[in-house]
Amino acid sequence: MGNRLLVLWASSLRQSWPAYLAILLLFTLGIAAGALGVQRLNADQAQELSMYLDQFMAQAGVIEVDTAKALHDVFYRDIVVILAVYLLGLTVIGIPVILGIIFTRGFILGYAVSFLTGEKSLQGIALVCAAVLPQNLILIPALLLAGVASLSFAVLLARRFNNSKIIVWPSFVGYSGLIIVVLVCAAAAGLVEVYFTPFLVKIAANYMF
Repeated sequence: MGNRLLVLWASSLRQSWPAYLAILLLFTLGIAAGALGVQRLNADQAQELSMYLDQFMAQAGVIEVDTAKALHDVFYRDIVVILAVYLLGLTVIGIPVILGIIFTRGFILGYAVSFLTGEKSLQGIALVCAAVLPQNLILIPALLLAGVASLSFAVLLARRFNNSKIIVWPSFVGYSGLIIVVLVCAAAAGLVEVYFTPFLVKIAANYMF
């Protein structure tokens, strides 16, 4: 099964490498822009954010999370983004918005990681490993894959405008099936964020702050 998935992914990479390149480039640019945004903070803004973070971490060791509400919020947030990417992929005019979503997600990640590591040094690295990485190790690859699939399908629709002989249905079925897999990955990332990440944050709060 694993070998078959690897073969399918390699075939997809050969056929859709421009989409992979575009998505990875936009995501990387988003991370760089987020890191640059942290550097542009003035001293007062940086100090205010640092104080807010210190207050949060001082309470994080004893905060009890409402798991039902947190799970609902996380699922809603991630699933809405993925469904938006899916629906935008069904329209040619949605291509810029798809790229914008990928860039924005990279910006958020780059901003958070850059601020934490820049302001808190080793404590910030520990907090990144505890609060940022666990769920994003699952969610980000899934979102990028959804972006590649969405962009590829939108480009296929654009090509079909000039060539009505291009068959769309098989690609649509494969595209929709892939999005279902991405949604499952997003759900898994949500479970990690709600049930596992708070535990790691409490450890970081108790031993590092």
